[in-house]
Amino acid sequence: MILNKKTIILVFIFFLLNNFSHAKINLQIIMKVNDQIVTSYDLEKESNYLLALNPKLKEISENDLKQLAKRSIIKEMIRKSEIIKYRELNLNNPQINNVLKKIIRNLNFSDLSQFKNYLNNHNISVDDIKEKIEIENEWKNLIYARYSKSIKIDKNEFINKIEKLSKEKFSIEYNLSEIVFNKKQNISLTEHSDKIFESIEINGFENTANLFSIADSSKAGGKIGWVKKNNLSFEINNELENLKINSYTSPIKIGNNYLILKINDMKEVAIEFDKQKELDRMIMSETSKQLDKFSNIFYNKVKLNSTISEF
Repeated sequence: MILNKKTIILVFIFFLLNNFSHAKINLQIIMKVNDQIVTSYDLEKESNYLLALNPKLKEISENDLKQLAKRSIIKEMIRKSEIIKYRELNLNNPQINNVLKKIIRNLNFSDLSQFKNYLNNHNISVDDIKEKIEIENEWKNLIYARYSKSIKIDKNEFINKIEKLSKEKFSIEYNLSEIVFNKKQNISLTEHSDKIFESIEINGFENTANLFSIADSSKAGGKIGWVKKNNLSFEINNELENLKINSYTSPIKIGNNYLILKINDMKEVAIEFDKQKELDRMIMSETSKQLDKFSNIFYNKVKLNSTISEF
């Protein structure tokens, strides 16, 4: 049977409408953050991104992963909305590639090509990762611009600490992961902590960091990496002192938040002391801690003034 031109056009329109109808079924609006719409596709993509950074998330329930992806999208959208009030995002910041290289190393890939293949299996691209890195970097720059004058550093305290350390031959370094949380008003600290510890027993520390931690490190399962003992506070060192590898601390109060640390590994290293470099490192570490605190405060403030609707 030979189809005329009009029939062919009608058949084409029928298939087009049929496919569009299926797309509407599969592509649902699930949330709105201020004036930005979040679809089921966005949620799936965010889940894939989180799984790519922390493959152990496969061990948690589908519902937990969905809730985690929702929180991650909300946080990113609120941050992005605030950033673009002051500057455009264009993926041209040289810091992006430095962070990307660190992610590639942390996931044990030898080069960018290997990493791209890995991301393809999760249906995400390197540019997707770069955009997320840029938002996180620009958020940090925004926090620094707003709060740098509020940072308080006692340089003399660090100098005295360095003088004592310079007399020692060896020092301890810890490979750490963290869960940072704030106590909810309607439950006690013990109840909240028990919930986190229960999740650690069931899901593991990394997945629990994804589920409960408010720190940016949560996306990487709470991993901080190697930290020198002398860069940690007395309270933290006191908690870590008697712990073994793969053990974790009780909640440690840090400002308005609480911190649980896990020791992934530890080593004793010979001290090669450059007093100025050590002072710079301590100041940078303390600055970073205080900026993280300001970041959480400012984010919560912006979030309170945001409109979040779920459908």
